[in-house]
Amino acid sequence: MSRQRFFVNWQIVLALVILTLYVAVAVAAPWLAPQSDPQEPTAFRLMPGVRPSALGPPRPPNPAALLGTAPGGWDILYSLVWGARPVLRFGLVTALTTAWLGVMVGALSGYLEGRSNQLVMRITDAFLAFPAIAGIVLFRQILTPAGTDAPLNMLQRVTSALSLDPVMLALILFSWMPYARIIGANVSALKQAEYALAAKTVGVRPLRIIFRHLLPNAIAPAIVLAARDIGGVVILEAAFTFIGIGSGLPWGAVAVAGRDWVIGPGGNPLTYWWVFVPVTLVLILFSVGWNLLGDGLNTVLNPKSSQAMRRLG
Repeated sequence: MSRQRFFVNWQIVLALVILTLYVAVAVAAPWLAPQSDPQEPTAFRLMPGVRPSALGPPRPPNPAALLGTAPGGWDILYSLVWGARPVLRFGLVTALTTAWLGVMVGALSGYLEGRSNQLVMRITDAFLAFPAIAGIVLFRQILTPAGTDAPLNMLQRVTSALSLDPVMLALILFSWMPYARIIGANVSALKQAEYALAAKTVGVRPLRIIFRHLLPNAIAPAIVLAARDIGGVVILEAAFTFIGIGSGLPWGAVAVAGRDWVIGPGGNPLTYWWVFVPVTLVLILFSVGWNLLGDGLNTVLNPKSSQAMRRLG
C-alpha cells in the first residue's frame, strides 16, 4: 500500500481529521476542562453551588457550563471532554484484542486440516450462537463483588488487580468469531498457493509459513473490520450502559443521566436538548470516523475494489 494511495482516499482523510480531533481533545483535556483536584481525576464535575441530586432539573447552557448541566448539576461539556480518554482506551483495547484473538484462531485453524479445523470451526459456531448481551450479564455477575464487604473470589481478585473491565472482557470473548472465520477462509485458500507449497516442501516450519507467508497476505480484511469495530464497541458499551448493564463510561453515563428529560413539557423533545443532543452527536461522529477509516482501508487494501473505483472514475 503506497502512501499516495492512502492519503488520496477521501474517506481516510476525513476519518483522520475526525479521529485526530478526538485524540486532540483527549490529550488537551487538562487545559480544556481543568480538574478541581488533579490528584483524584474524575470525568464528572458538579457545578459550584449546586448540591448533587438526581431530581434536580437540567440547566441550560451558560458561561459556567457551555453545554449546560445534566440532572443534578453535572457539567456535560466537562464529561464529554474527559470521557474521550476512557472511550478511546476502551475502543482500541477491546477491538484490537478481539482482532488479535480472532486472527490467531483463524490463522491456525485455516492452516490445519481435517478434524482439527472442524473442531475449531464448531467452537467458533458455538460462540456465534451465544448472545453477547447474555455473556455481559454473566461476566458482570461473576466478576463484580456482591457487596462492599463481600470477600473477593479468585477471578475477582485477578480482574481487580489488573483493572480489567467485565464488559470489555465479555465483548472480547464474544466478538472474535468473525475475524476467525475471515482469516481462516483466507489462510485455507492461500496455503495452496505456490509460494506456500514451496516453503512447505523445503521444510519451513508451519508457524513460520503461517506468520511469514500466509498471514501478511490474508490479514487485510481483519484490519478493515478492526477499524470499524473500534467505533462499534463504544456504541455497544454506551447502549449497554443506557440499559443498565454497561461499565459506565462517561459518555454513556451522560446519556443515562438525561434519558428522563428527552421529552420535555408538552411532548417537546427540544426543551432540554442539551441533555441528549451533544452526547448523541459525539457518539455518532466517533463511530462515523472509524467506519470511514474502515471503508477507506477496504478501498486501499482491496485491489479489486481499487480497480473498480478507478474504472468508475
